[in-house]
Amino acid sequence: MIHDHGHAFRQAAGRFASGVTVVTTRAAEGAYGVTVSSFASLSLNPLLVTVSINRSSSLLDYVRSAKAFAVSVLASDQQQVADYFATRGRTPESAGFATVRTTARQTNAPIIDGCLSWFDCTVEDVLPGGDHEILVGRVVAAGGRTGEPLVYWSGGYRALTTEVAQSERLANASDGLAVAYHLLDVGPEEMLDAQSSVEPAMAALAATRTSAEEWDRLKELVDQSELVIDQPDDFNELALAFHNAIAEASRNRVLQATLASLGQVQSVHYRDRGSPESARAAVAAHRRLLVVLRRGDAEAAREEMRQHLDAVRGQLQIG
Repeated sequence: MIHDHGHAFRQAAGRFASGVTVVTTRAAEGAYGVTVSSFASLSLNPLLVTVSINRSSSLLDYVRSAKAFAVSVLASDQQQVADYFATRGRTPESAGFATVRTTARQTNAPIIDGCLSWFDCTVEDVLPGGDHEILVGRVVAAGGRTGEPLVYWSGGYRALTTEVAQSERLANASDGLAVAYHLLDVGPEEMLDAQSSVEPAMAALAATRTSAEEWDRLKELVDQSELVIDQPDDFNELALAFHNAIAEASRNRVLQATLASLGQVQSVHYRDRGSPESARAAVAAHRRLLVVLRRGDAEAAREEMRQHLDAVRGQLQIG
């Protein structure tokens, strides 16, 4: 039995590369869709597919109303499409999607133009799945083209042909910066100065660019860190993972590399200067951050991160 509130599960599941799809429908309110990575073919006789949708998603109500949905498998050049449908706060669009062209087939559910493949489905069943619901679709039409898929792996989008090179470049960049910090003998005060400059901007970007599933992953990191408040090494690893996950959610590689390099040096100072009290304060701050991040409030996220880092400076008696 897993006793870590899903942290190990999240890490393990995040190492499984999957395609990226957009699930769409057209209800009386208009066209609506969300980005989904949990898509699978289920049966050949009859032709069935499944997608798992977070129970908090309004897509479920629209699909139930329309009794139909479409799944568009995105191509490697369609990351902007994935980002659009992962944006929080959207509402159904009566005239179709403002920035994404679509085509209707048999069920009238919108299918993304230029996608790698597509499945037009009527609703066969809706099954419970913990904090998700599983849409089972009976495929009434399908099609596609040749090309490379867009891939979702370790919390981010990748093109299949460039995934390894991009990951290696990011890791090499952060390692190189960390070496430079060590050579310069950069201390904790300078580290926090840099962190206080970078992370508020990072949080503001993440608030508007992150999907609900990624915030669920962040919550698991916070929950797990709360269980190891009295274990400095484990707590620091999870706390830094939380900040790094926000950097990934910002979709900015400069911020990701900068924060990853700072974290390699910061971990030593946090371990030596931290305490159970400062760890508890950090957990509380991380939970407040999650609230404003989930709300999509960029300025509130910027301010909450700034206050959190100011408190860390005081708790660690730096500066």
